[in-house]
Amino acid sequence: MKKILFKTSIFFFVSFVFFVVNQVFVYSSSEASECILIEPEEMKRRYEDRAILLNDMFIFDIRPYKIANKGKRIPMSMGITYESIENELVYDIEVWKGKDVYLVGEDTESTENFCKAMIKKNYPIDDIYVLKGGMNKWDGSVIAGKFEDVNCEEIDLEEVSGVKNSERKVEFVDIRSLIDYEKGHIPGAVGEGAFNRENLCLTGIFSRAVKEDGAVVFVGYTEAETVHRCRALKWAVGYNNMYVLKGNMKVWKGKIEKGRFEGRY
Repeated sequence: MKKILFKTSIFFFVSFVFFVVNQVFVYSSSEASECILIEPEEMKRRYEDRAILLNDMFIFDIRPYKIANKGKRIPMSMGITYESIENELVYDIEVWKGKDVYLVGEDTESTENFCKAMIKKNYPIDDIYVLKGGMNKWDGSVIAGKFEDVNCEEIDLEEVSGVKNSERKVEFVDIRSLIDYEKGHIPGAVGEGAFNRENLCLTGIFSRAVKEDGAVVFVGYTEAETVHRCRALKWAVGYNNMYVLKGNMKVWKGKIEKGRFEGRY
């Protein structure tokens, strides 16, 4: 009788542990399963809540570049295309886990179609929202101006040190190839080459910088290439504190890390 009770207790204990582990596993691997329409007023309310904007909202502008460049855009949004979501990324997008994505397009129908394509990729995000009516219905904060009018200033090592000494955060984005990144990079720098240069993978970096009024510093091979990349993202995001390291990696005198990019976003 004691053996039977013991075995029964063990069975229920194991079943309970399995249930708990299974619940944790399901939660940690959540994936968006539907496209949720959101009214412009509700999205604006969430957007104006700084905590929600910087911690839980990733806004992707899916409109064609020519249209977005001529019109208005939502600050802190990132422009992406079908090609962006079709490309297989080298690393999992940790920054998306447990967060929500908001899609802004020309109209509801085209944005919903884009959303359905995203859902098929099984990204580790909680929900995908579609702005009802598209960008024309948005009456919140906007930025305007063409890409051609955006400039990115160069910043030297002394100025970078000055930003750090003021206790402002400095985020380095290394736009070189992943191979060269692995040979040697600035400690803590994000290896953009691991993400095939898709804008959507850098959202976490800009959120962190904005929180602390920090600076995003781009490092590459040549001045022209690095400035162009900086301008492209500065135009897309609307955050002014973006710079190019003068002299790129050739002038870096600090510590160097070697090895594979570990997926820090």
